[in-house]
Amino acid sequence: MAQLQAIQARAGDTEFLGYETTTAEARVVAILRGGTEYDELTARGDAEGRTEAGAEAEVVLDRTPFYAEGGGQIGDRGVLVLVPGDDEIGWTVGVRDDGSVGVAIGDRAVDPVFRVDDTQKPVGGLHVHLGTLRGRLRVGDRVLAVVDPERRAHTMRNHTGTHVLHRALRNVVGERARQAGSVVTPDYLRFDFPFDRALTEDEKRAIEREVRRVIREDQPLTIAFMPMADAIANGADAFFDEKYGETVRTVRVGDYSFELCGGTHCRASGQIGGFVITAERSIGSGMRRIEALTGAGADAWLSTRLETLEQAADLAGAQSVEAVPERISALQDELREARRRLRAGGGAGLPRPGELVERAEEPAPGIRLVAAAAPWESIDAMKGVARDIRGALGSGVVALALDADEPQVFVTVSDDLVGRGIAAGHLVRAAMAPLEGKGGGRPEMAQGRGSRRDNLPAALDAVRAALRNGKQPQA
Repeated sequence: MAQLQAIQARAGDTEFLGYETTTAEARVVAILRGGTEYDELTARGDAEGRTEAGAEAEVVLDRTPFYAEGGGQIGDRGVLVLVPGDDEIGWTVGVRDDGSVGVAIGDRAVDPVFRVDDTQKPVGGLHVHLGTLRGRLRVGDRVLAVVDPERRAHTMRNHTGTHVLHRALRNVVGERARQAGSVVTPDYLRFDFPFDRALTEDEKRAIEREVRRVIREDQPLTIAFMPMADAIANGADAFFDEKYGETVRTVRVGDYSFELCGGTHCRASGQIGGFVITAERSIGSGMRRIEALTGAGADAWLSTRLETLEQAADLAGAQSVEAVPERISALQDELREARRRLRAGGGAGLPRPGELVERAEEPAPGIRLVAAAAPWESIDAMKGVARDIRGALGSGVVALALDADEPQVFVTVSDDLVGRGIAAGHLVRAAMAPLEGKGGGRPEMAQGRGSRRDNLPAALDAVRAALRNGKQPQA
């Protein structure tokens, strides 16, 4: 910090040009790496050239279009490009297919000498560009400073969206819900406010409707600098522990919102594009947080939700998206009726205990086996059927399988067969092999759970084979 203070004392604050432009010529004032200041720094790869030359560094310019993190808005990213000589230059800036910033000086594409990954303002008005050096840079070099234009545009939409959200929130739930913190990034916005309960769904939808109305109205943004006292007297909102000087920057969204703010913004509310609240939750006693998306992020989020709804409609057998609620209600009625029949013992297609006993087989001399798989309501319902079979069967083995997404097997062995060395736990483990599951238990009773529902017949066949061969699986 002392080093940066010395640089500021020597060179003064960085002239910030980012409100008017995202590209500007500048001179290198200072270069730092690992806490050491350099007059010249060169990035190097390994001796064999197997790795690209690169060096983590910090660069200070005399002027910059890069916004330094502050007021909840994160710092800009982009590139610095060396400019040869002192002649006037013409440049073009674009975004490549891979999302990186491309720069051409005249008709020649040029590679950046420095990639800016973050911009901070640790001392007064001194902007520090943090990133990776890709070549040689000297103090005094002339550079073209280029902010990533798409990233800045997304950030601006979210910042202006934050202002409109703030006013809409207070209009819907009351003035006490004032901003207590925020984060503005290219990907999303986050807004904290004091409130003693969760927002209702109706309130969230009302806030979204109001924000979208202001977006459709395309209200102009007006930026003005004025004395702090005048701003407050004119109704500007000042926020959470911010330190303001005697002269402040104000941002007005038409006749809707008026706040003190140092961030970058859209030219009009229409540029916000879209708006959707994605989350609202508690972050502590009496404090809530809203997360939201604007622009392309909101469009993508809504598109994904619509695709999911269309898939749900298809899986539910609904004729259209609009028919999904009615179809779900009908399916719920069918499920309730099926459960009612199961509880009454009249489940369609479910074998009764007496029927199963009549179908008992004898895989080995003196060993009777009842083996069946069915979609019983639950494992407890299946165990109840096994108890009924056990009472009617007497001596023998009962092996029942629950036909479900996670198939389960339950085995009981009569005491006399346990005395002959037949153990339920061993039989369950035999059944688990084709089901790709695990299980075990006591000699007289055991159960297991698997994942291969399609292998239920093979699981029961494995129990038959274990009894027929007289070989028990190893524990």
